[in-house]
Amino acid sequence: MKQAPAFLLDQLVAQAAQRTPGAPAVRIGKERLNYRQLEERVARVAAGLVAAGVQPQERVGIYQPKSLDTVVALLAILRAGATYVPIDPQAPAKRAQAAMVHAGVRTLFSAGRPFKQLSAATEPVVHTVIVPEDCTVPAHVAQCGLRFSTLLTNSPAVQIDRTGQDLAYLLYTSGSTGTPKGVAISHAQSLAFVQPATQVFDFHGDDVVASHAPFNFDLSVIDLFCTFSAGAEVVLIPETWLGFPAKVADLIEKAPITVWNSVPSALVAMVQRGKLHERDLHKLRTVLFAGEPFPLPALRALRAAAPETRLINVYGQTEANSSTYHVVSEIPDDDSTPLPIGRALPNYRVLLLSDEGEPVTEPGQDGQMYIVSPAVACGYLADDKRTAAAFVQHPLQTERPQIVYRTGDRARLDEQGRLVFLGRADLAIKVRGFRVELGEIEGIARREPTVQDACATPVPDAEMGHQIVLFVSTAPGEAIDEDSLRQHLADALPRYMRPERIACRASLPQSSNGKIDRAGLKREAQDILQNN
Repeated sequence: MKQAPAFLLDQLVAQAAQRTPGAPAVRIGKERLNYRQLEERVARVAAGLVAAGVQPQERVGIYQPKSLDTVVALLAILRAGATYVPIDPQAPAKRAQAAMVHAGVRTLFSAGRPFKQLSAATEPVVHTVIVPEDCTVPAHVAQCGLRFSTLLTNSPAVQIDRTGQDLAYLLYTSGSTGTPKGVAISHAQSLAFVQPATQVFDFHGDDVVASHAPFNFDLSVIDLFCTFSAGAEVVLIPETWLGFPAKVADLIEKAPITVWNSVPSALVAMVQRGKLHERDLHKLRTVLFAGEPFPLPALRALRAAAPETRLINVYGQTEANSSTYHVVSEIPDDDSTPLPIGRALPNYRVLLLSDEGEPVTEPGQDGQMYIVSPAVACGYLADDKRTAAAFVQHPLQTERPQIVYRTGDRARLDEQGRLVFLGRADLAIKVRGFRVELGEIEGIARREPTVQDACATPVPDAEMGHQIVLFVSTAPGEAIDEDSLRQHLADALPRYMRPERIACRASLPQSSNGKIDRAGLKREAQDILQNN
């Protein structure tokens, strides 16, 4: 009997378990689960969460490294009717705790190094923390400690009334005010992307898909849910491997991976330091890359290493997931020619509007991008002001309400009618594929008492996307200790947001309009990085 379309994300696993229960579902190292085993564990842990008092639409945190248990936890949270909140396992404890407080997390899955960081906290972080067998929960971390293994002993019989409009997950992104933004996405909104993406990117049941992105990054939605939708296998790449491109390249060859999805910087590192050209990549069918422009020399090297692999440039934002794609058939000879981001996925329409608010329809013209799609997120959790600024009424349609996402990105049309990304209209950049609001770095730097003002300055970098130089001016009567400032930033920012260099000044230069001379500091930042 034909299965009805899934309207909840975790149903993708349940349906795959019905179709092909013995098919491999998730793997890390030598550990693996097939779909029957994964579905059974999800059902038991979900029942355990309900028994522990987790309520429908409650936000449950995940602050631990990738593992089979992490995937089970993520799906079980959904099955219990709750919302999962993945927190960067590399994030400092203070930043992780701030996200938990903002999201109202009462129940948390934690393990490994992140749990050790929480154990160093001085105040209770959450009400209930769920940990592996070998962890001891200090009283100051949580009021209640549960073992993950205990949840697995529950009867899987639990029925929760749910709809596609229920929130599925919160993804925290960099915020320009110095506070991360929690992007709220429902089951229906996520599936409005997952279902057409699974078809367009041609996932099928015998694929082996690499999970490179951390689960707090929106690329993980493809890795997990497109894979589960196809009944394929996802191979988890530990976070500790990400600084070792040769090790990751070895996994691609030996797994063997058939579908790869990551930021370009990960692929650039494998091209440059992972000896990708020496690998047998004939099983690598598709490479998706997103999050930042791909340097064309490295893209040519990737093409040479994998001549039969389909390369797809994917563009999107956390607030609407991936909205356009371009299958790379030819790589421009001129390195300064940007690679198109292509055309909208099914379920999406991209509006390109001029500064006067008129539709851009002619090649060569540029404008700001708006995303029209049922995949557009609900908004930012507990932040009406920023939600109202980004999620706006359709600018060309006033006769009925329709919310669209104003991206803040600019693009133009090429001669083939394809979109070409031009850059951000605000102060956001991409570092290793992660969106970084420079204003957040500046705001946190200004919280250091010795700092009067700050300017985070990006310098394009072929491997990382950008490097950041932080210019700071000294508060009156103070002297900036660079080591102390670096520690202050490390306590509040994930590694990818921390500046490569800090430059202390008595004052920051101003332009004629009285604002910080960002253009002048950018030239100086380039000199600093070139001479160090």
